[in-house]
Amino acid sequence: MTGRQLETADCMKKLKPVVAAIMIGGLLAVSWGQYSANERLRRDSVVLKNTVRELTHLQEASEPVVENNSLTQAQLDELAKLRSEVTRLREQTNRIGVLDEEHQKLIASLKEAKNSPPAIPKKKGPEDALPQDIHPRNSWAFRGFATPEATVESFFWGQANGDRAALLEVFAPDMLPKAKEELEGKNLAEEARKIKTEEFRIVDQRQLSDDEVALTIYTARHYDDGQFRFDELSPTVFQRIGGEWKMTDKRAPNN
Repeated sequence: MTGRQLETADCMKKLKPVVAAIMIGGLLAVSWGQYSANERLRRDSVVLKNTVRELTHLQEASEPVVENNSLTQAQLDELAKLRSEVTRLREQTNRIGVLDEEHQKLIASLKEAKNSPPAIPKKKGPEDALPQDIHPRNSWAFRGFATPEATVESFFWGQANGDRAALLEVFAPDMLPKAKEELEGKNLAEEARKIKTEEFRIVDQRQLSDDEVALTIYTARHYDDGQFRFDELSPTVFQRIGGEWKMTDKRAPNN
């Protein structure tokens, strides 16, 4: 080994402890840095946990209640006004719900009525007559011809009393010849005793036009078999002629 090589080897021996020291120092520095970082993370974690705990506690806690005695009179009045308004709105909401329910029921009933066949009107009988339209025999009088009802009563009064002139006045010109023919040669007083009409009732009145009215009339009679029965007369059309209502030979329409 030459002298230079010996010097170099000797130098490397001297440097080895220095290099080792430097490496150990670097390792210690790195370790200390990691330790410090871990400590900071641990402290930060503790702080974070405490913060989360406090926030959770605040969230779970109820909002502070304002005591009435801490409010001014104006604030108390406003609070009462708001409570009253809330109550009113709640009542309106309830009413709207009820109205909506009734509206739905009405719609359903209208649909049902639309799909149902039209109801046939009940035919009126003598029991349907109003008290003012029931005319017993002892109340009859010659009432003239100012109304259809007056003409009807004048007719029954003339029939019951055998008054030919009164009867003929009841009929319209188109019916008068036929009425004269039927009354010719009859003993009207005897006819009245045979008929034995005790009462008449007007149960229906239909306005056909301004000058025509159809009346449905029932008469009540005592028959020879002792029965007291009502007989329906065909709907009779009365016509206003010269301001007076006269009985005609027209047939009333069915509807």
